[in-house]
Amino acid sequence: MLVTAVFCVVGVFIGQCQKAVAQQPKGMQWVLRQMDQDDDGAISRSEAKGRMLANFDRVDQDSSGLIDKGELSQLFKRLREARGQGASEGSSSVPDDVELRENVAYRDGNEKWKLDLVLPKNREDELSPVVVFIHGGGWRNGDKSSGVFRDYPLEYASHGYVCASINYRLVDECTILDCIADCKCAVRWLRAHAEEFAIDVDNFGAYGNSAGAHLVAMLGLSATHDELEGDGPYREYSCSVQAVCSSATPTKFRLWGEEVRSGGGRAAALFGVDNTEKAMELASPVTYVTSTSPPFLMVHGTADTTVPVQQSDDLNKLFQEHESQDVTYLRIDGAGHGVFRQHASETVPAMREFFDRVLRGNSE
Repeated sequence: MLVTAVFCVVGVFIGQCQKAVAQQPKGMQWVLRQMDQDDDGAISRSEAKGRMLANFDRVDQDSSGLIDKGELSQLFKRLREARGQGASEGSSSVPDDVELRENVAYRDGNEKWKLDLVLPKNREDELSPVVVFIHGGGWRNGDKSSGVFRDYPLEYASHGYVCASINYRLVDECTILDCIADCKCAVRWLRAHAEEFAIDVDNFGAYGNSAGAHLVAMLGLSATHDELEGDGPYREYSCSVQAVCSSATPTKFRLWGEEVRSGGGRAAALFGVDNTEKAMELASPVTYVTSTSPPFLMVHGTADTTVPVQQSDDLNKLFQEHESQDVTYLRIDGAGHGVFRQHASETVPAMREFFDRVLRGNSE
């Protein structure tokens, strides 16, 4: 378990770790001082030490390549709860103008089939567009309530969007195709409850990074393919989204990594042991590009060593070949896998403008 593995977060600082946990947020600042050598407010893999390095991928829940304050806050919350000290301080505060409903089930039968719903208050009967947020983590870990996947929904709801940050089954109990089906089910659930939440059913957007980017891309591109719908409820409702913002996106599994190409252990874990090649094709966003694909805002760093930039290059090329409308590609030179947050001064406003324009018709 993560709590056991990282109970003493920094490893080489064992004597002070427990005190840091007990004194969050001061403890968070202590950890950052010990590891954040470039003073950017986050811990990179090269800066991490001891147990933090050993468990880096678990703590970095959105697979950005950086452990930020939000992810540290979530880590300290788990550690404090394990010590019986209750919830941590310093977690994202809920603005007065929004309502947060946590752990809402969009399907019965599995703890992963839950979402956090953030609703704007005082809408005066107007319908709100929706933005769905899907966490990364290599389809193996991550959580809907961590880091930006809590912060962004709160921010967007303050500006009048209905937001949902969703969990889905991970590949320790299913395949990527099931991850896709779960996300589609969550979108259908939102449409099924449109009247209750005053949702504009014709204007859904979605954002994700890395594995989450793959899943939002599939929401945008594969809505008409019944074989990806899974066995979840609300099949009479559409799973489509009308705007996709994807960052560091896996798009073409046959070209991504020797283990995937060879059909080795990683491929079996992601796609199952049977019909792996077919599953790779079904799970690849490039399979579904047409001239009617929805608007996309794509972000990728040229120095990404986790998901090579060719993955987004290939998707963008297909968009151009099919003359798909309204595709913007921010190909950022020298940026790594955490490109979205590394270049937040550019990417965050670009995403906001994109969703406002496509989902609300704002031209400014």
